[in-house]
Amino acid sequence: MRTPVARALAFEPRTITLGAARSLVALAELSVLVFTSDADLFPAVPNGPTGPRCDGLRTLSLWCVSSSPVALTIFRVVTIAVLALVISGYRPRWTCIPHWYVTFSLAVAIHVPNGGENVARILTLLLIPLCLGDDRIWHWRRPATPLPAWWIGTSYTAHLVIRLQVVIVYGQAVWLKLVEPEWRDGSAMHFVLQDAYFGAAPELVPFLDSGVLTPAITWGTILLESAIVVCVFGNSAVRRVGLALAVVLHGGIILALGLASFGLVMISLVAAASSGRSEHSGELDRAQVTMQWAEEERDGGPTTRETE
Repeated sequence: MRTPVARALAFEPRTITLGAARSLVALAELSVLVFTSDADLFPAVPNGPTGPRCDGLRTLSLWCVSSSPVALTIFRVVTIAVLALVISGYRPRWTCIPHWYVTFSLAVAIHVPNGGENVARILTLLLIPLCLGDDRIWHWRRPATPLPAWWIGTSYTAHLVIRLQVVIVYGQAVWLKLVEPEWRDGSAMHFVLQDAYFGAAPELVPFLDSGVLTPAITWGTILLESAIVVCVFGNSAVRRVGLALAVVLHGGIILALGLASFGLVMISLVAAASSGRSEHSGELDRAQVTMQWAEEERDGGPTTRETE
C-alpha cells in the first residue's frame, strides 16, 4: 500500500471525467441563461434593488458593470459564449478562470439563487488549480505530455478539497433529513411531490405518490446520499461508483421534479471528485507518458501530442 505522499506524487488530474465535469457545470449555467429572462433572473422584490444585486462584493460581478437593458444583453451574450467554449472542452488552461468568473457573476447577482448556483461558483473556483497546468487543446483527449512537477501538489490539493466539498454537501443533506420526522417515517416525498412550485408534474404524482413508492423514494434518497459520501473516501474505482449513484439520484430528481440545472451541477461536482488517476490504479502511468513525450521529441515531432 502506498503512502499518501506517493499517491499525491502519482496523481494525474487531466482526465476525461474532469472534462465532463467542467462541461456539465457549464451546461447547467447555460441552461439558466437560455431559458430564463432578465425579468425572472432579476425580479422586482419588496424593499430590494431593481436589476442585479450589486451590494458589497457583488459589485465585482460582470452583471454589475451596468444595469441598462443593452448592457444586460451584452453580459448575457458574453457569458453564453464563455460557457459554450467551456462545454466544447477547448483550452482548459485558458478558459478555467473566465469560467469561474462568469459563474460567480451570475450566482451573486441573481435575486433567488438555488443551491446549484452556489455549488457551481465554488466548484469552478476549485477547478482552476486543476486546469492551469492542463496544456491540452481539448479536455476530451488524454494528456500526451507529463504534468509539470510544480502542478502535481497543487492539483492534488484542489482535488482533495473538491472531495471534501462533496462530503460537506451530501453529509449535511443527510443530517438535515434525519433530524426531520417526515424523512424518518418515510412520508417526506409526499410533501415534496405535492409542492406547488417544485413538485412533480401532475401526470407523475399518482404514480410516484403511493403507499409503497413514497417511503421507498424517501429512504432511498437518504441511502444514495449517504453512499455518495462513503464512496468519496475510496479509490478512483469506488469514487466512480459514487458518480454512478449521483447520476441515478439527480437524474431521478430531474425527471420527477424538473430541477435540471441543479441536478447537472451536483452530478458535475461528484464527477470532479471522482476524477484523477495514478499508475497504481492501473490507469495512466506517469512514467509511460514521460517516455512517450521523450520519444516524440527524439523523433522530431509529436505523433499524438497536441501542439500549440
